[in-house]
Amino acid sequence: MDKKDGDVLRVRVSRKVYLPVYFMIFVLVSTAAYMKYSGREINPLAFNLMIIFSIFGIIATELHRISNVYEINNNSLVHVKGILFKTTRRTDLLAISDAELKQNPWQQLLNFGNVDAIVFSRDSTTYIKNIDNPPVFLDFLEEKINKKRIPTGKRRRNE
Repeated sequence: MDKKDGDVLRVRVSRKVYLPVYFMIFVLVSTAAYMKYSGREINPLAFNLMIIFSIFGIIATELHRISNVYEINNNSLVHVKGILFKTTRRTDLLAISDAELKQNPWQQLLNFGNVDAIVFSRDSTTYIKNIDNPPVFLDFLEEKINKKRIPTGKRRRNE
């Protein structure tokens, strides 16, 4: 999470999502190291495929992570998707009617999850997927929504 001056919060997809891929790479590298250490011969094709899979796995996970940015500023919730061809989706904070936090047990254990910013029409709900520490993101979003709905210095009539 990247907070700038308390006004903007930027998040990306958590690396914790890719733990199974990282674990597979670790197992492959460990197996190859064990075989090399024990003096066993490794088939060159299998070794090359292991190297290619490991490199591709790391690059693909990082590209996926970099290609999704979620930002909350004073006016809107922004989702920027893509690296070369970017698609930006802005949802005005006043249009958001509700926000939901969704975490399965695995996500609760590792403290990442999904936040759904539900718009009044429900057709254009913004899904913030697999971010670190989603309760902080949700609290920041609700704080910004409340500040925009009730500006500081103004009071309701019945107060």
